[in-house]
Amino acid sequence: MIPTMPTPTIPILIPRRFAIRLLHEAQIATEPFLSLIVADAGEGSVPNGWMPLVDGASVSDAQTMLAGHGKRIWALYRHRPELPNPPLAEDFADHPELLRLTASLAIKGVLQLRGWWLLAAAIVEQELDVEA
Repeated sequence: MIPTMPTPTIPILIPRRFAIRLLHEAQIATEPFLSLIVADAGEGSVPNGWMPLVDGASVSDAQTMLAGHGKRIWALYRHRPELPNPPLAEDFADHPELLRLTASLAIKGVLQLRGWWLLAAAIVEQELDVEA
């Protein structure tokens, strides 16, 4: 599981190819709301996979399934093209301890990946560092 006391000022490293693939998922999403589980291979490892969180499936169900494959939930990735960042408070209702990722339009209309924590009832941005 994600550490209970995240430090948003310390950048989290994400492999460039993986970040590009996540942003691509936001670009090609056909639903008005994209929701993915981002996984890694365990404590201290970088994210290396994702799976859709379809209607009716819970984060706990995904966590159990991933554990059976030696993986764990690294973050929840939610993208709503019509809503700006940060995520909504309701996005943290289920498993508030997990990092939330969003895609947003940066300067010049380029998508960028952003991270968020819920800390002391406030939504706080997590600095992400994309590997070169």
